[in-house]
Amino acid sequence: MYEAYVKLKPNELHDHLKHKRKLHPKIIEVIRTEVSTLKETKRRERITRTVRTQAWQELLQPLRYELNNARVGIRYKGGEVSPQRTEAFDAYITVMEKLLAKLTVPSTTLTLHPSTLAKERNATGKGSPIPNNGQHWTDWVPAHIKNAIAEAFTALPYKPKAKRKIPFQRTTTATQHTKAKAKLIKRTQTELANAERLYQLNPTKENGQLITRIDKALKIIETLDPNEVVPHTWHGVEITTEGEVI
Repeated sequence: MYEAYVKLKPNELHDHLKHKRKLHPKIIEVIRTEVSTLKETKRRERITRTVRTQAWQELLQPLRYELNNARVGIRYKGGEVSPQRTEAFDAYITVMEKLLAKLTVPSTTLTLHPSTLAKERNATGKGSPIPNNGQHWTDWVPAHIKNAIAEAFTALPYKPKAKRKIPFQRTTTATQHTKAKAKLIKRTQTELANAERLYQLNPTKENGQLITRIDKALKIIETLDPNEVVPHTWHGVEITTEGEVI
């Protein structure tokens, strides 16, 4: 009802309602409140769409990158090309193309964040589970399909000096990695500082252990490989008591 007023500044809106429309002060206040609420709603919607757009880009860009690499790889003419090699690449490309088509609608409509969609699909109990909240595109491919294609590539004859293709690697582009890593380091440093302040106020064993955990995670984050997927929080690289990264 008040869409036309959203672009007006508070003072401009007040002058318009008072001098041009000559409305009663109480009515003006009601309209100003409703317009303010509408502005806040639109602001939150913009933020939500921006966050979802970025999340879908982070998910699909590495998929498109790997798909293009596979399409180039299948055309490689270095020596004799075996039918087995062609079949392996064809299968890999087909899986990626189907996944990209499957995710095109939700990534365009932006109705849900990728992690929310993954959780909802897992909640239905249908199909293969999507691990890691669907952070990486490989999480959306059922394990039995990944295993079958990986075995097909492993079975290909070895060629001297030829780099063996490893499908479904959890990698990302260098640009995405750099941005995500910087963001996570900053966030983790803030959490570490908060944990240290909490320990000063309440020096319990649990609070001291939290500092140790965050500090260890921060060191791991700083040494992630250039194309490695960066988790959203430091918990994604937390070290277990056995020394394995989870």
